Amino acid sequence: MNCKKVGIRVLAALALLCIAAAVSAQVPASQRVVLVIDENSSFSDVMTNMPWLVGLGNANGYASNYESDNGGSLLDYLWLASGSCESAAQCTLPPGTHDFYCNGNDCYYPGTATTDPITDDNIFREMNNAGISWKVYAQSYAAAGGTPSTPDNSNGTSYYRRHNGAVWYSDILSNVDGAASHIVDLSQLTTDLKNGTLPRFMIIVPDGNHDAHDCPVGMSSCTEAQQLAAADAFLQSTVGPLLDTPAFKKGGNGLFITTFDECGGGTDEGCGAAVYTALIGPRVKPHTVSTIPYKHENTLRTMLDSLGIKTYPGASATAAPMSDFFGSTVIETHLTVSSPKNKADVGSPVSIRAAATPSSGHTITGWKVYVDSVPDYTAGATTSIDPSIAMSDGSHSVVVRAWDSSGAYADQTLTVTVSAKDQNPKIRVLTPKQKQTVGSPVNIQASGAPAAGKQITKWAIYVDGSASFHAGAVEHINANVHMPPGTHTVAIRAWDGSNNYGGQTLRLNVVNRPAVAVSQPEPLARVVSPIKLSATGTPSSGHHLTGWWIYLDSVGVYEAGSVNSIKANVRAPQGKHTLVVRTWDSSGAYGDQTFVVYVKKETADVSSPLNVSALRKSSDVRVP
Repeated sequence: MNCKKVGIRVLAALALLCIAAAVSAQVPASQRVVLVIDENSSFSDVMTNMPWLVGLGNANGYASNYESDNGGSLLDYLWLASGSCESAAQCTLPPGTHDFYCNGNDCYYPGTATTDPITDDNIFREMNNAGISWKVYAQSYAAAGGTPSTPDNSNGTSYYRRHNGAVWYSDILSNVDGAASHIVDLSQLTTDLKNGTLPRFMIIVPDGNHDAHDCPVGMSSCTEAQQLAAADAFLQSTVGPLLDTPAFKKGGNGLFITTFDECGGGTDEGCGAAVYTALIGPRVKPHTVSTIPYKHENTLRTMLDSLGIKTYPGASATAAPMSDFFGSTVIETHLTVSSPKNKADVGSPVSIRAAATPSSGHTITGWKVYVDSVPDYTAGATTSIDPSIAMSDGSHSVVVRAWDSSGAYADQTLTVTVSAKDQNPKIRVLTPKQKQTVGSPVNIQASGAPAAGKQITKWAIYVDGSASFHAGAVEHINANVHMPPGTHTVAIRAWDGSNNYGGQTLRLNVVNRPAVAVSQPEPLARVVSPIKLSATGTPSSGHHLTGWWIYLDSVGVYEAGSVNSIKANVRAPQGKHTLVVRTWDSSGAYGDQTFVVYVKKETADVSSPLNVSALRKSSDVRVP
């Protein structure tokens, strides 16, 4: 039913009826939950100036009696994450929460300017504990600096840390269970959508130009109507494609929630704290208008219930879920992994046992198991699976997913630690390094050592789950892999004759700058002097290479001009040395590759002289 405003004589009776309806309904489980929070706008201004969002809210459901908890952006984002403002000066602290001296901009103890990580329970900790996949997609995050502690407006961007509720908690700041890697640039959303690797829970964080906090891009002054129009356009272009996925189609169970931190200018004054909040999805009763009083802790409770989490941080423990937006309980797709347990220590191959129940009136149509974002197992129309999947030594993220004939799917994400006991090949990635910023194509070099009595039989490199490189029975690969700008998950694997594999997974940040590929020598190679070095360069898009330098232990020893490849003989004494091969292009940017080699006692005659006559001290090196 729609709980709309009526005359005063029946208001009390209707309020009781609405509350009873909320109690009798339940929040259905969702396999895709999306949250977007916009800024500083009253309920009435949103209704007037955001036609795309309001149209969806009218067709699905919105709350007409929803108020923010505090004035001051950060405080409301914390309410949505941990059910508290985390400050005794700003609110009455709910049970289980503590004073971290937060205000609208930051959290730090009096007399200091150092952010204090919040250690209270929060939705991100609970999702990690439950093995639920999640990401925060933050606009301008990479350009701002790309770390959880990146401050507001860093590097001249409109990214606001105080609008990113995840990055204030100790779980993320201390990278518990790899939580920091769940905060990614918004550009990753396109890749995850294309590859079918969207997490179950996601927060989309617009930057200040697109969340109604600041003027739209290119405008130094603007009206509130223009700010809201830009926010509406952002939602349409960013969330719109998500609403076209099976989770949000008929028979699906996706849930998209959008709300506003506060109603006006960081104070909530003049607008009664009333903010627009909409719930959108196939399980939402069409045309719902809820008049039940709600706040941000109710949204937190609703999201937790939709994810199947029964531990409720802060005020969400006593807050009512927004269940009046939903009908009676329905039978929906469910999946249970009985083995292995989340965070288990296991041997390889890993035995995975899972069963799925389809949504009402449908049948299970297919399965996939992803290991570190790479699809490793596929099955058809069966209600249970029991594969054994070879995995390398170390920690792995395993996603087990089943689809039914409605197009909806259910999944579980586990973290397992494999002790392979020398059954699998050992892989060593020589370049690039973990979390390195690189140009494209990315030069990836790796060496493999097979298990005793075996030989390496094949190699593969996967970028965001898609195969991008293959090689045969070699023990070393030197691959140049094209990747678009953005953050990527890159898995490097080698198999041996028993079909076991070893691998490493990297997170790389690809930017538009030159790329260097060194073909000789291999990193960590033992060589003689002079060191024979060969490299090629690729300029950033629309530019050409303008120059090269080679540095030996920080000393410039070779210089070249506007060429696409170099061959150099570099003299070096016996011992360990660090080589840096660097090239510039016409944009002024440079790319390089850094690696270590060991020079043996033997020496060889120099067949060609150095490009420069002598080694130079690093302070004398001319940097183009």
